[in-house]
Amino acid sequence: MWSLPFGAAPFSGKPKENSAHFPSPTPSSTEFRVWASRARSVNLQIVERTDNQERIIRTIPLVDQGNHQFSAVVDDAPAGTLYRYQLDGREGRPDPYSRFQPYGVHGPSQVIDPTKFQWTDRLWKGVDKDKLVIYELHVGLFTGEGTYLAAIAKLPQLVELGITAIELLPLAQSPGRWNWGYDGVNYFAPRNSFGTPDELKAFVDAAHGFGLGVIHDVVYNHVGPEGNYLNEFSHYRSTKYGTPWGDSLNFELPQVRDFVVHNGLYWMDEFHFDGLRLDAIHYMFDDLDPHIIHEFRQRFKDYERKSDRSMLLIAEANIFDGELLHAAEQLDDRYDAIWSDCLMHSIYSHGKPDLRLTNRLYQGTTDVAEALEHGYVFSAPNAIRVDQQIRAEHHPTGDRTYKQSLIMALQTHDSVGNHPHGKRLNHLLSAAYQRAAAPLFLLYPSIPMIFMGEEWATSAPFPFFADFEDEGLRKAVDRGRREEYPHHQWEGSPLPSDPAAFFNGKLDSSELCEAMWNWYRSLLELRRRGKQDGWLSIECKRTMYDSEVHIFQLIFETAFERVTIASRLANPSSNPVKLNLPAQVSILLDSENVNQGNRTEIQLNSEHCCLWLERL
Repeated sequence: MWSLPFGAAPFSGKPKENSAHFPSPTPSSTEFRVWASRARSVNLQIVERTDNQERIIRTIPLVDQGNHQFSAVVDDAPAGTLYRYQLDGREGRPDPYSRFQPYGVHGPSQVIDPTKFQWTDRLWKGVDKDKLVIYELHVGLFTGEGTYLAAIAKLPQLVELGITAIELLPLAQSPGRWNWGYDGVNYFAPRNSFGTPDELKAFVDAAHGFGLGVIHDVVYNHVGPEGNYLNEFSHYRSTKYGTPWGDSLNFELPQVRDFVVHNGLYWMDEFHFDGLRLDAIHYMFDDLDPHIIHEFRQRFKDYERKSDRSMLLIAEANIFDGELLHAAEQLDDRYDAIWSDCLMHSIYSHGKPDLRLTNRLYQGTTDVAEALEHGYVFSAPNAIRVDQQIRAEHHPTGDRTYKQSLIMALQTHDSVGNHPHGKRLNHLLSAAYQRAAAPLFLLYPSIPMIFMGEEWATSAPFPFFADFEDEGLRKAVDRGRREEYPHHQWEGSPLPSDPAAFFNGKLDSSELCEAMWNWYRSLLELRRRGKQDGWLSIECKRTMYDSEVHIFQLIFETAFERVTIASRLANPSSNPVKLNLPAQVSILLDSENVNQGNRTEIQLNSEHCCLWLERL
């Protein structure tokens, strides 16, 4: 097992090679190690907590081992022990490498034995990228209980739908009672309200048992604004850069770079995740060479080579950056996939031109056609420069394989959550519009992603929610959210700290819309068959668009057959359109279930999609 260089390592686990000696170790011994370059002395405080009251029961000085690394081996500190670090006699703080914060970001850390959980996924080797169908979910809203263990019961339904991997919104401990997860401050501690670290492992282990991979959304572009005590230990905070959401990390220090890399490998090793999605890498500011996003990829790849399974590294670069997918071979820093949300925003703006859920201005109809042809609309010369984004005028010629590495969706946590009321596509337009648009991304030769509840047209919203214990910060976030998106109509929308913003977003599978669920399942089954038969590929794809009647077509043609996906996204009051076909075709799927059997003509209503097969 790969081991962390810092944190609390109980003897019942495996001591690290570079650890201090274990003098006559006992099963209850634990080694504590911390990097604290801003402290002259560090004490370990062993604490106990009852009835929300905390008291220090032991104080042990740590020994300076050089290079600002302090450590001590402590007897009678088994797994479950609560502790803090006291820097230069001040108030005790959580461990920067804490594996669990049972009482939140301001509470004590807890010693966790990483070897205790008994894994059953020994034969699991990871997910084939070519078979990826991702399901994005927030653990707290996915079930009524909002826990890892409760989510296990929902896994068979995802398998039946056709999902092959789950992407969990960030788990790092964040403040308050609820949070999207992007305000995490304890990078190594899975959020306490979802369950214990071993219960998270149980979820991943169960997912692997069902043939599902699990990807973790991690945030390295900033540290949350509450409970961030890192800079009291060492110079974690950048003095050059900042973000709208919290402190930037100081990637000029090798120890801070290691902190981020250690975190990524920790999730892969101790929790058996199958991949990481790096949030907003264009806000990971770094002046060194190699840039941290490249160093992370190189070290991630080194770890993958030493492991007996495949792993995925996904980047969110805000807009298309081909360099992330086509970097020089010797750098070994190509990402396996990148988010591409241009098709999604184009489909939104096509159906509802006055709606803007991003700071980029999409032009609806023409952008849908552009995104279908090229996979994106906006691009950047360099994704790590946040100020460089342009409407693409030139697209790659010749090699189009980059498309198979684009993650495309019809809805995401951002697109839904950036609406003031958290409205989904079926709320903003109609379920018929969603059904007609879904094949354009589910059957695109890239990687499709579904946002939780989308597949059954849930009535549950997903507004932005963030709770903070600091009242001033809570009010500032409530106010700042509206200032960030002034063009929205905020009247009647819940504040991020309002309990309704969180609890109204809970999914209730009893309201499942069978028509939508069956439609998504059928599309994913057709995708699987298309991949298997070879027609659903980049090489076989071309697109067409009829501007007069708003019909978008994806056409896949081999030497033997032609599969056509015709999606009409027109005003609901528009008259039906008849398509005369050159020969008799076989209907594969129809979003309204009206065109069955073999046909020589097809009628498309205003929000309607039909898929047919023609033998050549």
